[in-house]
Amino acid sequence: MKINFSDNKKKVIRALVFTLELLALTLLLYIFILPVYPLAGYKFFIADNENIAIDAKDEQAVKQKTEEYKNSFPQSEYAVSPNRLIITKIGVNAPIVETKNEQYGLSKGAWHIPESSTPDKGGNTVITGHRFKYLPPNNLTFYLLDKLEVGDIIAVIWKEENYYYRVRETKVVPDTDFSVLNPSDKPIITLFTCTPIYSTEKRLVVVGDLIE
Repeated sequence: MKINFSDNKKKVIRALVFTLELLALTLLLYIFILPVYPLAGYKFFIADNENIAIDAKDEQAVKQKTEEYKNSFPQSEYAVSPNRLIITKIGVNAPIVETKNEQYGLSKGAWHIPESSTPDKGGNTVITGHRFKYLPPNNLTFYLLDKLEVGDIIAVIWKEENYYYRVRETKVVPDTDFSVLNPSDKPIITLFTCTPIYSTEKRLVVVGDLIE
């Protein structure tokens, strides 16, 4: 029996082309759909929780939700750090990592800038996080930080004490602007992350005042 190697070769080439086209299509879907997936999820979250916009500014509601978050901490994340950053409005519930190694700090959660203050000392506590690192939605990233508004409440658990900050300002600055690290006479928190997504060109900054 004579084997037609030419036909077999054509079949292999067609199969290879089909596989490459499928991979290309999958990559395009990943690039264009994945970034908007958390935003769609956030809209559904709002639709299912119509009072969330009010709750984000309601001190008692946020405190209650913070306690619920505290009781649901995975033990594996306690090993990273018992200190936590909780922003109920955007689903952030991350360990605050204290280290001089930026890469390690950002890989484990929210990184506390070593040169900045801490909640128990007053001044400017500066914390940063990745905007997009893990498959969203993820409680360790600042993907939805741009959804915070003036009046929303940010919670920090530091050395077993709860601190609550009310957002005073949101802004975008160049990545060369280091004013976010400036000391403060008042107890404040400064959060920042990259913007736009997939770019380090600018910084999205959120500043909050301690609720006394």
